[in-house]
Amino acid sequence: MKLPGEILMIEDSGTDAALAQRAITAAGIANPLTVVTSAEAGLDRLHGTGAHEKTGPCRPQLILLDLNLPGMSGIEFLRRIKSTEATRDIPVVVLSLSEADRNIMACVRLGSDGYIIKPLDPDSLIRVAAKLKLTLTLLPPPAATKRAREA
Repeated sequence: MKLPGEILMIEDSGTDAALAQRAITAAGIANPLTVVTSAEAGLDRLHGTGAHEKTGPCRPQLILLDLNLPGMSGIEFLRRIKSTEATRDIPVVVLSLSEADRNIMACVRLGSDGYIIKPLDPDSLIRVAAKLKLTLTLLPPPAATKRAREA
């Protein structure tokens, strides 16, 4: 059985990361969520460098990217991964509190695959996943799980 692909979240807010995990669970998505708190750590995770040297490079199925990060901005992270052949085709959905047209347009120009205004909710995640034609691993509905345990 193939394991579900990882969702990599680059988010410096523990609260927003927890809300995203709840949204993923509420949407019935079984893909594991890995959270890093800076763009630099996100690059290390992707390339298997720095703190992620022992685990090697990873190829997440989806990147959820906060724009306002300490150090390197989310826009600079997006610019870097979309300009590198090894990572340019990984779908990136930008998460931001900002509805400013200039931020949205900058992300679109750089190749983002979606843009969600925070907080992330299950409906937004499902809409974006469907638009991107992502193959997320879904959990069985709670009633089906309960019937299977009782059988």
